[in-house]
Amino acid sequence: MTAISFLARVAMTGTVAGLGLGSSAEQVRDTLGDQCIADRRKKSLRLDYGLLEFSLFAESCEGIAVQVHRLTGGPEQVIPDVLRPSLSEVSRTVSFEALRSEIERDGSYFLEELRRQSGYRCYRVAKSHVILFVVDEFASEGESLAPGDLWSIMISGRS
Repeated sequence: MTAISFLARVAMTGTVAGLGLGSSAEQVRDTLGDQCIADRRKKSLRLDYGLLEFSLFAESCEGIAVQVHRLTGGPEQVIPDVLRPSLSEVSRTVSFEALRSEIERDGSYFLEELRRQSGYRCYRVAKSHVILFVVDEFASEGESLAPGDLWSIMISGRS
């Protein structure tokens, strides 16, 4: 599967590798392994797998971030081992327009622009808890991302 089709599936289903809101820390670790940074604060736990971050409260997933911007450092550095065999054609940047075309291809899903904020445009997959952040301004010199590149996908019950 290409990176675009993988990210489109995430955006349309609100899940990653079968994990979604309400998944337990145990389910996340069973699926993705223990190769992550775990940051615990009282009842909150963040499991950082590079490309993927899971935010849990009382051991239940409340948010998932697909940190697409981290691909600029090299896909091989941030893609969890369990996902590598199923992902092909992963580049260091992802075109929002290519992703949008894939999401809206059959007419079942569409994106609505929410707002612009601090150099980003935000879009929601209509009637869902999935928000896409798209770079809207040129960054500083040496930055790999340009306007129109996908920054991240956020899945949250609070969106």
